[in-house]
Amino acid sequence: MSPVKGLFFNTSENRLRAGWRIVIFIVFFILMSRILSTIGLTITGDLDKTGPAYWVLRGIVVIVAGTLVVWIIRRYIDKKTFISLGLKLDNPAVKDFFAGFVISGVMIGTIFIIFIVSGLSEIQDIIWNSPGISAVSDLLLWFFGIGLAVGWSEELAFRGYLLQNMKDGMGLFWAVLISCILYSLLHLSNPNSTILSGVLIAIFGYLRIFGWLRTGQLWLSMGMHAGWDFLQGPILGFTVSGMNTESFIKQSFSGADWITGGSFGPEAGVVVVPALIFGFILMYTWTVKRENTPWKTNNRV
Repeated sequence: MSPVKGLFFNTSENRLRAGWRIVIFIVFFILMSRILSTIGLTITGDLDKTGPAYWVLRGIVVIVAGTLVVWIIRRYIDKKTFISLGLKLDNPAVKDFFAGFVISGVMIGTIFIIFIVSGLSEIQDIIWNSPGISAVSDLLLWFFGIGLAVGWSEELAFRGYLLQNMKDGMGLFWAVLISCILYSLLHLSNPNSTILSGVLIAIFGYLRIFGWLRTGQLWLSMGMHAGWDFLQGPILGFTVSGMNTESFIKQSFSGADWITGGSFGPEAGVVVVPALIFGFILMYTWTVKRENTPWKTNNRV
């Protein structure tokens, strides 16, 4: 094989090298997202961007874009199965997803209690008391639009395709580090982001990677991601990474932005640090008996 071809092709694996696979994935993902986003904006143009209908349609767009691109690239460029990313659907998968959801519930619940007890926030209203609200249908719409859709698509792309291909190309340590940095940089484009939010989002990135490291599957991380966004925004009334949604509990906030997170939400304030520590402890405890996982078969990161 010529030296030039060797820059692109791994003969021992009979496929493109990891770096080129990642480049192709990113290009296709951006193109697919742009196409579907254009279609989505046309459909959702007159919808309230804080309402459940908008987020459901947006959720459909990100699920289709993420799943389609990952499946195609995984099948025809990586030459591996879609399931091999950590998507084996079995009884442990279901348990992990719900465990992740509960862990995120404990984390955001801890933050909520800290806010209330310390006087950093005050409950203004509970929307279930308002007339004309169908609580069950709204809950289902929100859970899909801002919970499942975001949890599935972001974990599939970041902790699924990108992290695992970077691991193939540069080893686990650098893959984890660069993945966390990229995840942070992506969220720096969100409204009201700060340097502190970038640092804390990077730690959140590792929290989600930790779920994959400890299980070898994506379900624990997906459950955590879905639970965090859903409970944080539509239920408890916090801003979700700079984006506002309707919520069942209405809060008014006070205090320094570096403590509370300000307009970005608690992910940009030091108030989230105890919850992050609690999250790592709970995840470790939940997975302590797991064997043959990346955590045990690779150098721990």
